Amino acid sequence: MKKIKKEEKGRGIFRRKKRGKNKYSRWQKLKKNIHDNSAQLKWRFGLYLPVCIVLGFTGSIVIGNLTNYLQDHWTYQHNAENEWDEGYEYWYIEPGVIYYDHTKSPGSYEGSNAAYDIITLLQFFMIPAWILFSVYLTGKLFYNRELKEPIRLLLDASRRIADNQLDFRLEYNKPNEFGILCRAFDEMRLALYDSNRQLWRSLEERKRLNAAFSHDLRTPLTVLRGYADFLEKYVPGGNVPEEKLLEVLGMMSSQIVRLEHYTQTMNSVQKLGDIVPSPALVPAQQVENSFRQTGELLCGGKRFVLSWQGEGNFYFDVELVLQIYENLVSNACRYAQECVSVRCAVEKGMFVFVVKDDGKGFSGEALRCAAEPFFRDEKEPDKTHFGLGLYICSILCGKCGGMLTIGNAKDVGGEVCGGRVTVVVSCKKAPER
Repeated sequence: MKKIKKEEKGRGIFRRKKRGKNKYSRWQKLKKNIHDNSAQLKWRFGLYLPVCIVLGFTGSIVIGNLTNYLQDHWTYQHNAENEWDEGYEYWYIEPGVIYYDHTKSPGSYEGSNAAYDIITLLQFFMIPAWILFSVYLTGKLFYNRELKEPIRLLLDASRRIADNQLDFRLEYNKPNEFGILCRAFDEMRLALYDSNRQLWRSLEERKRLNAAFSHDLRTPLTVLRGYADFLEKYVPGGNVPEEKLLEVLGMMSSQIVRLEHYTQTMNSVQKLGDIVPSPALVPAQQVENSFRQTGELLCGGKRFVLSWQGEGNFYFDVELVLQIYENLVSNACRYAQECVSVRCAVEKGMFVFVVKDDGKGFSGEALRCAAEPFFRDEKEPDKTHFGLGLYICSILCGKCGGMLTIGNAKDVGGEVCGGRVTVVVSCKKAPER
């Protein structure tokens, strides 16, 4: 029984504590509601009404007393300045008793009555005028303290938004209706800013995609032009054997197929990041032949050297790899003085090829920014160069499961002897799960 009573007693204490906690939370909610309601403009305006009433009542009393004083003062002054008729007045109250009194009468009351009426008229108009002025003064005070600043902020924000200047912040921290409106206005501004930013990014990405499209069309067109010049030069004289002619036509046909496939791929993506590789097994010999023939055509009159170490089959998107290769060889040929060399090898399931030239190499700024879009060296001689080649190659390397590294080749003495770009892409098929 004692245990049961103890438990019941404890429960009672717990219940009392819980009720006290609920009571405290209700008091907190009540205080919060009172604070929120007092912050509303209608309640804030109610705080200014006593000021208006006190101001109007006090002013009315002052005006009334002042005009009454002026009336009395004017009457006394006027009577003192006029002459008075003196005399005695007699009357009888009881037989044999005579009472008399001294009397005075002003000569004229016309001037005093006119001034008195004017002061009375002023009193009649001044008291309502003062009450209206009190209302105006209270309203102006309320406007300056509660409305002027948020209205100014909202007007300034609307002008900025109309001018597409969205990189600002609208701050008004009072917890009234204008504070809520300013916060909503700032949220709208932020939403417009994010929308415009996304639109700008989309347009910028589309611009880069179009530039990349036009940039990458140059290389296969250059290869086709080289084959066309070769045929135009040697076919009329009958100096090309039929086997070589068929080989050249086959290479031209493969370049045309690549162009068609590339055009379809670029039309189906919205940005470079949307490109999806299509890996397949490709003979190493086929890749070597493509590298050699493309390099010789792109280098033109400059010497091209290809070092190849790799056998069997490669598993990657050969078109993307060739696109990377063609961009790098084109860049190297533009900066090379006499020779462009390419070294290819397979290391730990990765296909690695290094493209070097014997030019002046990359500058310090180019080593940091060459892979960024639209980067052009200030000393770039070719004004038609868009600065997209390395940027496109870095994205495609990532898509092929590899990476791109930019550096300078150095001789035995440590001097820079040309630029060097290393590409690593995956060439092994992932095991099936």
